[in-house]
Amino acid sequence: MSSWDQLRAELDLWQSEKRIATMWWRDDDAVGVTPALETILAFEQEYNIPLALAVIPARLEHDLVLRLAETVDTRVLQHGWSHTNHMPDGRKKQELDDVRDIGAVVSDIRQGFKVLSSQFGSRFLPVMVPPWNRIADDVIGALPSLGIGGLSTFNARVSSHPVPDLLLVNTHVDVIDWRGTRGFVGEDKCLNALIGHLAARRTGTVDAGEPTGLLTHHLVHDDATTRFLDNLFSFEHAAFKWLRIPGVFPWQ
Repeated sequence: MSSWDQLRAELDLWQSEKRIATMWWRDDDAVGVTPALETILAFEQEYNIPLALAVIPARLEHDLVLRLAETVDTRVLQHGWSHTNHMPDGRKKQELDDVRDIGAVVSDIRQGFKVLSSQFGSRFLPVMVPPWNRIADDVIGALPSLGIGGLSTFNARVSSHPVPDLLLVNTHVDVIDWRGTRGFVGEDKCLNALIGHLAARRTGTVDAGEPTGLLTHHLVHDDATTRFLDNLFSFEHAAFKWLRIPGVFPWQ
């Protein structure tokens, strides 16, 4: 049985239980308009798959503001401040770190929030996407006081609210092989991750209320990545639904 057949079989189980397997799409590292960005925006339009675009505030180019104004369902999330690593050698990369004084980290976040809210208006949702999907606990605790009510990293969440007034909705399927080729991770690996999270939700192994998240990075997509996304976005099943981004973060 192919991986696509296995996905359909898992969704058949959801359908037999009269449940809907919800998904959402997050793409990281957006700065300006590029051919790669146009490719994913074309997917969003052609297949009606709403896109959450994590934008780096310090590097924002004005053409992105103008381009997203032409879209219907694209929403902007905050991708840190400048996507700068502040960790010493030997520690994993992190911008929202526990090395600097927390006041410096908060200042960066506040500045980024101001940039995105002023440039994108209601298209910007106050959701933090930490660069490299890493964020210090003290920084998490400070987010609600900065007007940020959502957080998105990677892997199945343990709790929907890591601190009061902060909703966590993660991604679970990464299309890039970051530890190897830094190209497409492969169709089977992507689909196995997707099926695995859906099955865990269905059986209650993980939080069933967390929609399954697709994570992409348009600037590093190769032809194989694009072909896979085309196949995934054109896949249809009665128990399979892509969410609009405000529905992923319904406190909006």
